[in-house]
Amino acid sequence: MRAIWSVTMRQLLRGKVSTGFAFLSVLLSSVLLSAVLLGGDSLVHTLNVKYYSEFALIALAAVKLLLCVLLAGTALMIRGGFWLSLERRTRMLGQLASVGATPAQLRASVLLEAALLGVVAIPLGMLFAVLGLQVGLWSMNQTLGIQTITNGQGIQLVVQADRLAAAALWCTLALLLAAWGPARRAARLSPMQAMRPQLQSAPKHKGKRAPANAVRLLAKRGRQRAPGRYRVLSLGLGMSAALILMAFTFNQALVRYYDVSHAPFPYRIYIWGDQDAEYPGEMLQQVAGAVPDKPGTVTELFEQYHGLQEDKMINTFQIVLEDADFEAWYGQPLTGEEGSIPVVWARAISDISPEKLGEETLLWKFSGPQIVVSGSSDSPLPNGIKQDAQEENRLVLVLVTSRSAFEASGITFGKGEIRSYAVYWDVEDGRAITRAVAPVLAGSGLQYELQDYTPTGQTVLLGSGVRILLTVFCGGFAAVVLLTSTANILSTVSSGMLQRRRELSLLLSAGMSRRQLTRMLAWECLGYSIRGILWGIPAGFVLTWLLADQILGIPLLSSLSPAALLTPVVCVGAVSALALLVSLRMLRRFSILEGLAQRD
Repeated sequence: MRAIWSVTMRQLLRGKVSTGFAFLSVLLSSVLLSAVLLGGDSLVHTLNVKYYSEFALIALAAVKLLLCVLLAGTALMIRGGFWLSLERRTRMLGQLASVGATPAQLRASVLLEAALLGVVAIPLGMLFAVLGLQVGLWSMNQTLGIQTITNGQGIQLVVQADRLAAAALWCTLALLLAAWGPARRAARLSPMQAMRPQLQSAPKHKGKRAPANAVRLLAKRGRQRAPGRYRVLSLGLGMSAALILMAFTFNQALVRYYDVSHAPFPYRIYIWGDQDAEYPGEMLQQVAGAVPDKPGTVTELFEQYHGLQEDKMINTFQIVLEDADFEAWYGQPLTGEEGSIPVVWARAISDISPEKLGEETLLWKFSGPQIVVSGSSDSPLPNGIKQDAQEENRLVLVLVTSRSAFEASGITFGKGEIRSYAVYWDVEDGRAITRAVAPVLAGSGLQYELQDYTPTGQTVLLGSGVRILLTVFCGGFAAVVLLTSTANILSTVSSGMLQRRRELSLLLSAGMSRRQLTRMLAWECLGYSIRGILWGIPAGFVLTWLLADQILGIPLLSSLSPAALLTPVVCVGAVSALALLVSLRMLRRFSILEGLAQRD
């Protein structure tokens, strides 16, 4: 075992470039896993209070799923370093096997390499993760949105001994998964297999039509002679594309979940009480006039469901305005009569017309009276009155009447039914209204809800805090994934170029120009980058479906955007281009004589 230790240490020190890239891959994977685990725990711990428990549960579920995905993803991305180490050490392992090394000792050599890298990289990665989270959370805590979402506490970094141990365990497990495959292959190596030159293996897939261009043909043969190397490159790029697509789509899904940019109104006080109670007109007028220079608009609201049409729900949203407000909006009063309620169709905020609704008789409520459409108006309702939400899965017909016409119909309400009222304001700052109406509402005896969608309201500030949090979290997640993938790809490419010096020197000595060799390497780069995208995008769709559809209940298509689809493609293209530049730089330094003298 001492000989295995000595040989493994010598190989690590001799392969400085590949060892450095492998160390960087393990380090960045440890940063990524530790940051997700510790950052998720800190987020859930901070938000796990009464008012934000739903978001805390969503964040907790997302963190658990992300950890499982990252465990597999980081293992795939860093396993390339161990496969290349195995390829570089194949001849040496064959020599050890020929002098009596057992399969267990050969397997232990690869696992020992992983352990030596992990002993240094994992604690260092956890330290960098803690420092990065501390800086990131401190920066986010300076914003008003984060202060709002956490009730002024800020997001506190939770670093406990058991969570650090869990982070170290996750990182170790990812490292073990990455190294186990190469270790098993090393244990199955025979001396004859190890001593056989790899470049003389027969190309596979002979039945496929070969490219007519000689450069493309050589690039294809290069991929076929070393399928493991290109599989590692494609898997690394594919996993990066999948994780980046998942991160950006998950970000968009959560932002959509908490989006208030399409709020139906700036400010509303929603009030409800038993239907058998008298109409609280005096109290509503006091609420509407609580701020003299900003009077509100008093309404009574009803909503009915009328079935499905084109796979969408059909609703009527019925509004009762005070007589003065109605006449100012419509331009003339309405005259009501017993048994019917005249209404005006509000075109500006309706999704459907009365004709398209297809109802011969509309009733104000199921027990009557009848609704008679007396006209229509394209004017916006006062103080930004709209239906509760513009939803994609329903169509709303908005009908408006006046208080006198409504009461002239003789409408009655049964005991226990609920009457709903609302007072609307069209303002930019709702804080003054909130302070002014609080004493009036406190003594009304009715239930109410303040719905403030102004820029200074708690809902908007909460949404702003969520967007900041998600942007930093998902942006940092994507950045570390990209760095890990870049380290893995550059490690694979640089080690591959060192192993192919003899092959490339033979091509140059046979008359191939360096320009043609550059084109061959570019075709190889294009091949594994396209394969990575073709593998990664479908995998990203599956991960997105799990996060957006199954956890948040947001349909997959509504979470996708051109930017989310384009970002992983651009990132994969950038990493592939960087790998090509590294290959070309190494090519410029090649000496034909040194390459031909290289031993397989």
